[in-house]
Amino acid sequence: MPAVLPALGLPVLGALADELLAPGLGPVYAACAVLGAALAALVSSRAGWWWVVSGAPVVTLAVAGGVDCLARGDRYRGAGLGTEGLKLVSSQFPWMLAALAAALLAVGVRTLRARRPRRG
Repeated sequence: MPAVLPALGLPVLGALADELLAPGLGPVYAACAVLGAALAALVSSRAGWWWVVSGAPVVTLAVAGGVDCLARGDRYRGAGLGTEGLKLVSSQFPWMLAALAAALLAVGVRTLRARRPRRG
């Protein structure tokens, strides 16, 4: 369960902080989403790497969608649901990809460190 905390907690905190600073999701959210994915991969077990890596883009989009819907729920009614949903997915795609890359990088670092012979 410790991998869930950075994977979900950091993006939610970043999204809430960005909404409080200015309307819309910005750099604080993006940094927290990427950092959360990397930290989750670093603290998860080897068996949990698959879930962290495959879940990083989904968590990034879900948190962004949830916070945006809570902040601007009137835009998501009727025909606006499809339009706003498409805008959200297209605006979050770079951060979804960055979170996936950060999780994969963290898994790669852990794998390389495990293979290196220990000295001492």
